[in-house]
Amino acid sequence: MKNVIYVKNRYFVSTKENSFRFYDLVKKEEKYIPFDDVSILIFEHPNSFFSKKLIDTCVKENILLLFCDEKHSPLALFSNIYSQNQRMKKLKSQLAVSSKAKKRIWRKIVIGKINNQADCLIQVAKKVDESKLLQLIGKQVEDGDVTNREAYAARRYFLFLFGADFKRGRYSDLVNSCLNYGYALLRAVIRRELVIHGLEPSWGIHHESTENPFNLSDDLIEPFRPFVDLLVYENFQGKKADVLDDEGKKLLFQIFLLVV
Repeated sequence: MKNVIYVKNRYFVSTKENSFRFYDLVKKEEKYIPFDDVSILIFEHPNSFFSKKLIDTCVKENILLLFCDEKHSPLALFSNIYSQNQRMKKLKSQLAVSSKAKKRIWRKIVIGKINNQADCLIQVAKKVDESKLLQLIGKQVEDGDVTNREAYAARRYFLFLFGADFKRGRYSDLVNSCLNYGYALLRAVIRRELVIHGLEPSWGIHHESTENPFNLSDDLIEPFRPFVDLLVYENFQGKKADVLDDEGKKLLFQIFLLVV
């Protein structure tokens, strides 16, 4: 896995020859990182700057360029759609997938998610009986998940993993903030891969919101969410903190380095 570069200080980021140039506007120092060593470039600091050439380079090198908002969550990204071959052919194939096929695909996605949740319970919380219960729920999933086993499993899973007092939400506590941040990073990378491969991220398998430009990303992320959960449990469960700090964000970048 290539490096995820996180610009958290006041840098001017540009390019020179075959490398990114990071110039520290406070310390007046510079450092270089080769293009080939970078997969994602994330801008976090509100007073960091970059050149147009940087954008051109990221597009040409298929490097994800990601910008965060004032809450430090991914807000916007740049990815390359111009180097795609046969984009229209792939788009037509994507749009032609039948409703029946989508329901079968969604069943497999949900089963994969629930099974990974079960594995997470064993790996980090050593909860064997609870894991077996989730595996049983996974076997009950039907095409299209018409009985909504995904939601039922999720309620039980988060209770088993983070305790009876935990409520899955937006930014109410450190664990939720970490989960949301990790999911947002995954979602951005999945969207990048979809675009690179000529797929339309808004045309989903199960998610169909007309206001969501990332329906397909939100479908495909589901089996990978437990990897974020695992990382959050191991590093943040029980910590006495109200906000996700820079060190915490660095830990969450490890989601792209996990070996399973």
